Amino acid sequence: MSKSVAGFFVIMMALVARQDDAPPEVPVAQAYLAAYQAQDFDALAALYAEDAAFIDPTSFDVGNITQPIDWQGREAILTGLRSWNVERLEYAVDRNYQASGRTVFDGAVTAVYALEDGERHYRFPIVTIVTVQDGQVVEHRDYTDYAGMVQIAPAGDH
Repeated sequence: MSKSVAGFFVIMMALVARQDDAPPEVPVAQAYLAAYQAQDFDALAALYAEDAAFIDPTSFDVGNITQPIDWQGREAILTGLRSWNVERLEYAVDRNYQASGRTVFDGAVTAVYALEDGERHYRFPIVTIVTVQDGQVVEHRDYTDYAGMVQIAPAGDH
């Protein structure tokens, strides 16, 4: 199944599974996080507002790890995400809640890179805050513990 078909399926399932008492932004934020983890750029393009922002203020002083992440607009975000060459992201969410119109995902993320000699996995603590307005993501804001980043063995390796 292609990533865009899979992404669409994930989005639709999240919308159908939404609890009646959940704020309407929550299923969109959950569908977004699923598309983001899968690095499904077609699904992400459909979810981002044209003037969306993707910001990680904690990236501004870690040039040895990444360039500052402050991307403005859907196309800039998609270009930035593609530049990472990440195959997928795997979030382990310890806590998820809605606060002031934002959905907060607190936990850790594993970035999986597919390289010629196999996969490399890097895990780090992260707080991701997704702001949704009118059914679209208008801001993705990360607070990443780059100092806490470690390379880990892929699941199943010992």
